[in-house]
Amino acid sequence: MEITRVANSADKPYSTAVIAGGRFVFVSGQISTRDGQLVGGSIGVQTEVALENLAHVLESAGATLDDVTRCGVFIADLNDLPEFNVAYRRAFGSRLPARTAVGANLPGYGIEIDCIAVIPELEKK
Repeated sequence: MEITRVANSADKPYSTAVIAGGRFVFVSGQISTRDGQLVGGSIGVQTEVALENLAHVLESAGATLDDVTRCGVFIADLNDLPEFNVAYRRAFGSRLPARTAVGANLPGYGIEIDCIAVIPELEKK
């Protein structure tokens, strides 16, 4: 099986994403950063930015949020889940992937989201 690793832009000890078998995309946790700077604010805003980052990584692999089959969510304060869910549902609409959400001690940010997606097959002509 072919495995392609997508390097991250920083000097970090992990791949931003790994594509296995040409179809399965495993995306490392994304947080609320823009241009290398942490975007603070409400958990809703942080969720939107983290999901934008997730979508960007997926796009570079040939997938979209529509292709996500599972998300792992790490949230600093479980009391923020209702607000998180609003932003999450807005991003995924009716195409909700399977999901696990756990409370985590996050260093300076409120949310981290990873995912697994399946790259759509190209239509054969």
